[in-house]
Amino acid sequence: MRPSFAVFMIAATLASESWAQSALFPRGIDAVPLKLSPSLSSGLVLDGAELERAHSWLLQAVVDVNVGVLSLRFGNEPLGELIPLRTDVHIMGAYQPHSRVELAADLSVTVFQRNDFQRLETEGFPQASPAIAGLGAPRLQGRFQILRQSEIPIVGLAAILEVRIPVGDQASFLSDRGFVIAPRVAIERELGPLRLLANVGWRLRTSSGQFMNLFVRHEFTLGGGAIVTLPESGTFRQNQLLAEANVATPAEAPFTSHLADALKTPLEIMIGARTVLGDHWRVQLSAGKGLGETGYGRETLRVSLSVGYLSIPPPDRDGDGIPDAVDGCPDDPEDKDGYQDEDGCPEYDRDGDGVRDEVDMCPDTPGPRELQGCPDRDGDQIPDISDKCPDEPGPPEYEGCPPPPEEEHVVLESERIKINNQILFEFGSDRIDRKSFKILDEVAQLLRAHPEVAPVLIEGHTDSVGSRPFNLDLSKRRAKSVERYLITKGIAGTRLKSAGFGFDRPVVPNDSPLNRAKNRRTEFKLVDDSKPVTNP
Repeated sequence: MRPSFAVFMIAATLASESWAQSALFPRGIDAVPLKLSPSLSSGLVLDGAELERAHSWLLQAVVDVNVGVLSLRFGNEPLGELIPLRTDVHIMGAYQPHSRVELAADLSVTVFQRNDFQRLETEGFPQASPAIAGLGAPRLQGRFQILRQSEIPIVGLAAILEVRIPVGDQASFLSDRGFVIAPRVAIERELGPLRLLANVGWRLRTSSGQFMNLFVRHEFTLGGGAIVTLPESGTFRQNQLLAEANVATPAEAPFTSHLADALKTPLEIMIGARTVLGDHWRVQLSAGKGLGETGYGRETLRVSLSVGYLSIPPPDRDGDGIPDAVDGCPDDPEDKDGYQDEDGCPEYDRDGDGVRDEVDMCPDTPGPRELQGCPDRDGDQIPDISDKCPDEPGPPEYEGCPPPPEEEHVVLESERIKINNQILFEFGSDRIDRKSFKILDEVAQLLRAHPEVAPVLIEGHTDSVGSRPFNLDLSKRRAKSVERYLITKGIAGTRLKSAGFGFDRPVVPNDSPLNRAKNRRTEFKLVDDSKPVTNP
């Protein structure tokens, strides 16, 4: 009797029959090694290099029918199909937590597998038949976009890592024996409606698979294809035609006929069509065929149909969560401050007082810039949020409340003329506020009553808002304005001097509106006439 296939002739040279049986029939091979991609915006088997917007996702069910997936041959003579038909159902999902990152998974179940292992028994090598149905190897996949074509107008580039977990039925050709780790690179070039895809990588196995003379271990993978986008038609959107070729060649003998009986090169071409019905339902139909002699990875015919729900957020250039179509400021993110957050435009100054919200202590109530945007109802230049008497003017020493009525407004002391109120100026100006005329008139009255008091140094001080040069100049001009006012009230100019010190001599830290008000002050010092007064 002639030997049924070449591998049996090889097996006859083995040392013992039991060892030969072990070497020939361990299995642990997935008879459909080329899997459809679970990724968004990809090809059929090929993965794309361009990702969708963040928070895009796809959930799909795929029926994959393969005819002639494992053949029996005697030399070059085909003897028949050991697995003539296999139907797999895949539940695939992909999600993009970031515009450059995608996570995907594939749960595979073989729902029907027909076999002709009776042929092996006829040849004298009885074997347990593969199961009619069973669990395949789940796949986990991550994709990271390294380069967008929009960033450097040459190609898009992405890194992909796929892992197949060996929990499926290994004896029924539904799963590899060990883990399959498949790193690869996806390259993409877009030319108008045409997208060109290429994948290059490795398929590494932690354990080899073997059945008869078929030996499967590490493989070098390569694929190329094209996607053509067609015009939309009614409810049919994102219409595409796809074509691609994929190959996985053994690392031990890539692209060679040496040991071809043992080391097979899966090679397949596929074409397909894809559309999106309405806004979300994606339907894809594809057909493929292995090239060359049929067998492992070179099926006679492959047909797949997938139906999925696709969610891609609308364009949002500024990333504020408001789609560009309704975003009044698509390039400026909404500031989400609780005020007009629906229009997509940032409100930098929502109370319109000229003070930006990030430094405005009262962003919803208009107020002067000098008081950090807070109102001052009584005009004592202490903002209402710090003023204990917001409707009655008072000095900062009394936290904005009027001094006690029994207290003298102007008192002559040994080294100074003490005043119980603040000399106020218009904001950012040396113009004296009219509310301070009364206290200055009392200072003039005291000086007329005490002609011996001379000279009097009028000191101007500011808070720390603004630059040092600006505040020095402002304090000098304010002190000079007080000096001029007293002269108009009959005080000889020879009795008066003035100097400004900016914010160099604070009485308290400039860390609150009330403290800043205390540092904005005018002081009257009695000085030695022999010592010159120097401004900073």
